[in-house]
Amino acid sequence: MSSILNIGTSALSTAQTALSTTSNNISNVNTEGYNRQRTEQVTHPSHYQGSFYLGAGVTVGSVERLYDSFLASQVRSYTSQEAQQDAFLSLSKQVDDLLGSSELSISDGLDNFFGAIQEVANAPTSLAARQVVLTEGELLANRFNTLDQQLTQLDKRIDSDLGVAVNDINNLTRGIAELNQAILAAKGSNGVEPNDLLDKRDNLINQLSEYVSVTTLAQENGTVNIFVGNGQGLVIGTSQVNLSTIADNSTNPPRLGIGYGPSQTNVTNQLAGGSIGGAIQFRADIIDGTRADLDFLAESVVTAFNTMHTNGFDLDGNAGGNFFNPAAITAGNINVVITDPRAIAASSGTNIGPGNNENALALADLQTDKTAVVINPGPPAVTRSFAEQYGVIVSEVATRTRQAQVSQETQQALLQQTRQRFDSISGVNLDEEAANLIKYQQAYQAASQIVVVSNTIFESLLSAI
Repeated sequence: MSSILNIGTSALSTAQTALSTTSNNISNVNTEGYNRQRTEQVTHPSHYQGSFYLGAGVTVGSVERLYDSFLASQVRSYTSQEAQQDAFLSLSKQVDDLLGSSELSISDGLDNFFGAIQEVANAPTSLAARQVVLTEGELLANRFNTLDQQLTQLDKRIDSDLGVAVNDINNLTRGIAELNQAILAAKGSNGVEPNDLLDKRDNLINQLSEYVSVTTLAQENGTVNIFVGNGQGLVIGTSQVNLSTIADNSTNPPRLGIGYGPSQTNVTNQLAGGSIGGAIQFRADIIDGTRADLDFLAESVVTAFNTMHTNGFDLDGNAGGNFFNPAAITAGNINVVITDPRAIAASSGTNIGPGNNENALALADLQTDKTAVVINPGPPAVTRSFAEQYGVIVSEVATRTRQAQVSQETQQALLQQTRQRFDSISGVNLDEEAANLIKYQQAYQAASQIVVVSNTIFESLLSAI
């Protein structure tokens, strides 16, 4: 009789454990990083009863965490790639909006400036028209200056974002190292996996992948090593290595980079993926390229206009001087040096006089002169006007922004698909858990009947004595 009672008791205990596991799954349906668990039931070793083996009930072999490491790795990879494209896209859109705004557009500034030059050509003795040229020249220079300042502010913002990201990464890797230690202690000598601790660690690794692309290497003792860049280890067993922000004076302008470990080795260009990878990519592809293109355009405007202006003569018959500062030929510091409207050299050297507008016409022609900007000296050379060159700058940024948007959408779709596949294995399905709840409830009720029957039989035997 005791064997029936033991069998019934084992069934009760096992069903209760299965009910607890199912209830835990349901209660954690909205817990971030939780992977559903399943009770693995095994039979008790049967007993040999002379001529046959008699079953001895059931027990819980383990409570298994349903987890696919391959899909988890894919989720982290796509998370990192999507975060990189999202960060790049967000920043690139800002530059695209700056270049295309009517308030800062160099193209509009060129139209206004050369339009004013044309008015001087129409009325070379008009001081009012000449003053407009000075004003529009200063406004054009100011557009260059402001665009450069805005790019510089974006660059400084990235410095700030990198500082925040590095601090967050250090906190996450510290948490991973501590969880490695806790998992190592929890497994102990019995080797049982501490499911909740594993979930917490995997969740931190997923969060880490939003900042930078990571590579994981599981160890036999249950710990996980975390690597970034070209194999720089952020977590090795229970030890953690910090990242830091460092001054990178090799760039112009100087900016912050990322240092690794106590030696603060510069690993900025070795990092990819995540928001950090997107910021670094944005600096290299958009900030540096756009600033260089604007500097080149500013230099072209200054050189071509000054050259033509010095060929002419002003309202008082004096040889024309530099209109723009020849020593300030970057977008950041281009400026007008002429302050007297009479000093604008509208006259040519032929028949010098107040009514001569030949040099003003030549200056106005610079707006469409395709020899003003030479790209990649040949052969063959590519020549563009100022406006055409600015259009190329705008187009390049717009194209990169559009490419980033398409890439971000693609990565987002891949991430969603992979996450759905991962969740189909590890995520909590309430319908499935509700069905399991009923199944284990019925099993518990049936097991309780075994105990009741055992008790009834035992009482019958006692009454027969």
